[in-house]
Parts: sequence; structure tokens; C-alpha cells
Amino acid sequence: MPRKSIKQVWYPSEGRVLIHDGTVTSSSQHLSETFLKIKEKAIELEKLYNSYSLKIPPDCDLSLLINDAKKLSDCWLLNQTEDMSPLSLFRVMHLNQIANAVLPLQLETNPIKYLKSIISGNLDLSDRKKSNAKNVLWELKVWSTLKKKSFNAKLQDPPDIVVSFKETKIGIACKKLYSEKHVQNVLSEAVKQIESGFDYGIVAINLDDLMPANKILSAQTVQAAVEFISRKNERFIKSHERHLKKYLSSGRIISALVSTSLLTDVNHGTPRLNFAQQDTFWTIPSLTADKKEKVDDFYNYLFD
Repeated sequence: MPRKSIKQVWYPSEGRVLIHDGTVTSSSQHLSETFLKIKEKAIELEKLYNSYSLKIPPDCDLSLLINDAKKLSDCWLLNQTEDMSPLSLFRVMHLNQIANAVLPLQLETNPIKYLKSIISGNLDLSDRKKSNAKNVLWELKVWSTLKKKSFNAKLQDPPDIVVSFKETKIGIACKKLYSEKHVQNVLSEAVKQIESGFDYGIVAINLDDLMPANKILSAQTVQAAVEFISRKNERFIKSHERHLKKYLSSGRIISALVSTSLLTDVNHGTPRLNFAQQDTFWTIPSLTADKKEKVDDFYNYLFD
């Protein structure tokens, strides 16, 4: 159930804060088709790794998730639903998100370093430990979202992603947070990644691993889930706005995209199991009219 409007957030703020009403990615009501399709994506992931002679270690998270997707699809088709726990459903939905982010690498010239990173560490949604695999997955999620919206987006280090849009070159630094203790250091690093060579920059901040570990968000409705995540994003921006203003105003970065997605059990939803995501944008105060127009055009096109 996508929600696509963008609205102003009215709280005391030195920058402009906009919210893209949250998107909810659900397991389909046509479950047999959905599980089979995710199984097919799991097999495509294996083929992608094989095409570059990369072995997926059998004990790595990606391998375990792929096996779960295959097993769940087979259980559903064989009507062995007693083996389908809520946890297994969520794990398969997580594999689906990973596949959506990674499979577009099939069209890239040399994706080996990204493929290696995904199998190099922890992808567990319930684990809050730092992980390079999760960091790279966040980059790929941002990049694949841009590609899906037909942006001319390239994976490039530094910063992480480069977008050519309406004769403007945009650098995007992707940062996944595991703690709020040193947000200023993260922002400082992002600014260094986009110091030159771009018309302006954006830092894409993921807050998933700031949420409580081993928890699933329970909400009465989809709207309630979206509003809960929205408040989390807004609280983060308010808590760190002084850092956002200090570090973003001093460099070429003029905006922060703050994103959170959570496993969600919607009590009065069909289906009940969802991934709920909310994106909130902060831009530095006193933007020139030209830059304000450019950044607004970018976000409007992204979430049109």
C-alpha cells in the first residue's frame, strides 16, 4: 500500500523538514504466487553469484535466508503450513528486500565488491551489531530505488552513489547508524565524501538499527505504523538538528534523507505482516532559490 504525498512538518526547526508519507511493503494476499516469486528471486541471487564464480558460504546469512525462501515456498505449495511461523515469514520478506536491492547488479559492469560485501557479514534484522554487509545493503537499497525510478544513478566510491539529474550532478553518501552517540562524526565523514565534484550532496541516513533489537512493531492499522515511524524520524532530526546544521551548512551537502523501516504486525490489516518504511527529508535553512528548486525537483521525482 504505497503512500506518496509529501507534507510539511510543523515543528520549530531551522531547516525545512518534509515527510514522504510512508510506504508499506506487504506480503501479498496471493501468497502462493508471492512465495514462489520470492523463491525465484532467491535462485536468481544464486545464479548471480555463480556468474562471477563467487561461492555463497553455506553458513552466511544470505545463504540461510535463501534456503528459508525455498523451504517456505515449498511448504506453502504442499500445504504444510504448520511449518510457517511468523518469524519464517518475516525472514522471507527480508530476503525479498535484499533481492530487490542486489539483483539490479546484474546490469552493472563490475559488481563483485558489492556481492562480496553482502556475504561478508551479518544481515540479521534482529541483531544490532555493526555490519559491513548491512552498510552495503543500505547503499544498494538507495541505489536500486533510484534506478527503479529511472534516475541515472551510479555506484561510485566516494561518495557512494552519483546521480545525474536535470543537468545537475548529485553526490549521495549513505550512512547506517548503530548508535546516536557520534552522529556528528558520521555527518563529518559524509561531508568529506562530497567536498567537491558535485553540484550538491545528500546524506542518506538509515535508522533501522536504532530500533529495539528482537522486536516487531505491533500496530492497529497501517496508518498507525507509518505515524509511529514518522515520529521516530522527526525525533531524530530534532535531537540532532544542531549537528545537521553545523556539518551540512559547511559543505556541499544540503539535505539529509532519514529513513526507517520496521517489521510490522498490523492487527487490522490484510495481510497482517508488513515492512513499513518512512522517509523524512531535512534541508539546510536559507537555501538559494536555485538550490531549493533543484532539491525539491529531486525529491518530487523520486517519490512521484
